Amino acid sequence: MFFLILFLILTGIYSYLLTLIPLSLWYLFLWVPVGMLLAIVTLLIFALIFLWTCPKKDPMHKPRHFILRNACQLSLWYLNIKLVVEGKENIPTDKTFVVYANHKSNMDPVLIYLSLNRLVTAIGKKSLFKNYFMRLVAEVYGAIPIDRDNDREAARTMVSSIKKCKNGWNIIIFPEGGIKSRDNEEMVNLRAGSYKLAMKSNALILPVSIVGSAQISKKKKWQRKVVKVIYHKPIEPSFYVGKNTTEVGLYVEDIINKGVHDGREE
Repeated sequence: MFFLILFLILTGIYSYLLTLIPLSLWYLFLWVPVGMLLAIVTLLIFALIFLWTCPKKDPMHKPRHFILRNACQLSLWYLNIKLVVEGKENIPTDKTFVVYANHKSNMDPVLIYLSLNRLVTAIGKKSLFKNYFMRLVAEVYGAIPIDRDNDREAARTMVSSIKKCKNGWNIIIFPEGGIKSRDNEEMVNLRAGSYKLAMKSNALILPVSIVGSAQISKKKKWQRKVVKVIYHKPIEPSFYVGKNTTEVGLYVEDIINKGVHDGREE
């Protein structure tokens, strides 16, 4: 974990430099905490400079994803989340795909992004990108905001996303249209229109079951959270030829919910 190692190195450097400042012995216990705080500030400044200067034209540029993956790994370490991945052999390596998954936590895109280990972007609700930092991340990594309360705007976004997918972009989408309930880990709401993304672009559908992410918001930060991400066999375009989005959506939903059920019992 590049960022975690860098964080520890910076903490050590700052803590040592603080020992060189002639202060009362009462302040000795502050060396490490202040060193950690300065290390965090340094990493945030580095992240902002990177986002400000990184070209926006090529979201699938590999080096920038090295930075994002390490930042995501640092966030899992900070939140004390253990990520368990099953079905890695089902992740496509040479074909464009769209990930469809159940959605119970704001960390779900991070969990899928890390476990995929592929160049991929995501579609997320527009409100997530009101934050300045998240807007920068979206611009650099090609994340696609969608306004689900505006049907015309959502349709435009979907058309644009289909074009990106046809051009080889792998995309993560949550067909529930947001977090509907954290009390039930199964997919509880079907937005059939989301399946147009894969069907119109002739891409593989990659069903993903996430088990345990609902507990992330319920447990304290220092409590251990184990989240399982299960990749199912991709669905070829030949399967959905002649079918409508509702039929495909219900089929994918059954796969995901069965994975959630079986994943809980393991």
